[in-house]
Amino acid sequence: MLRGAEERRGKMGEVSGKSVQRRFEIVEGLPAIFFCEEDAICIADLHLGYESSLAGISLPSRQLQEVERKFELALKTCGGASKLIINGDLKHVFSEASRQEWAEVPMFLDFVLSFVNEIILVRGNHDTFLGPLRRFKEVEVVNSLEIGDVLLIHGHNKDFIRIFEWAKARGIAEIVIAHEHPFLILGDRVGARVRVPCFLRGRFGGFRICVLPAFSPLAGGTAVNVAAKSEFLSPILRSDFVQIDEMEVLAVDESAGTLKFPALKKWKAFSLRL
Repeated sequence: MLRGAEERRGKMGEVSGKSVQRRFEIVEGLPAIFFCEEDAICIADLHLGYESSLAGISLPSRQLQEVERKFELALKTCGGASKLIINGDLKHVFSEASRQEWAEVPMFLDFVLSFVNEIILVRGNHDTFLGPLRRFKEVEVVNSLEIGDVLLIHGHNKDFIRIFEWAKARGIAEIVIAHEHPFLILGDRVGARVRVPCFLRGRFGGFRICVLPAFSPLAGGTAVNVAAKSEFLSPILRSDFVQIDEMEVLAVDESAGTLKFPALKKWKAFSLRL
């Protein structure tokens, strides 16, 4: 668990058997990362307004309360932060800012700004019609974000080859994406099943790549231990440049913490037999 600034510095990660110095760490047990030097928490795929988009289904609006709870827990785990980075899809509805989004997006931003000084939204494919953000001078909207040798993009980007060529020229070492909402389906032969959000870590050419899980408790996604490569959502992960089965999996659970699993190829066949 990350507790103090000194404890957060100098942490090491493992990718493909190689020890690498990282600018960020997973917040223990949560779908969030922390950039220590920037004093910034990063989350993705909140999809506020999701409930109102479900045609013919009436659901109480409970996602906002859960997102706020998890954000406050992430802050406590990190010992506080001065900045929040959202790597895409703050809101859900493509075609408009829904009534629920007009209510809940400002409520969430006001809540966050009671703890931090600045919010940066890396625009995702759902982040259209951003009227609910208009009054917030503390919120900056960008298409990508460069933090040292780390580049954040949402991951829906069809022009990712051009972006990655630019990143290589800039000396970027790691790409952080979202969009995929990766999770594991774990179970037993009796039939019990549980869904656990997870991070993916691997390689894209000369880059390390990290895939963030969704911060939304409701949005769907990709069950990475049973899905074929063609079923992945991100064009980056579907491309021939990423070896999905070689990717490292780190599941997050508030009770169990951060759980490191073997590369997908080592247990995908077993998962498919459950």
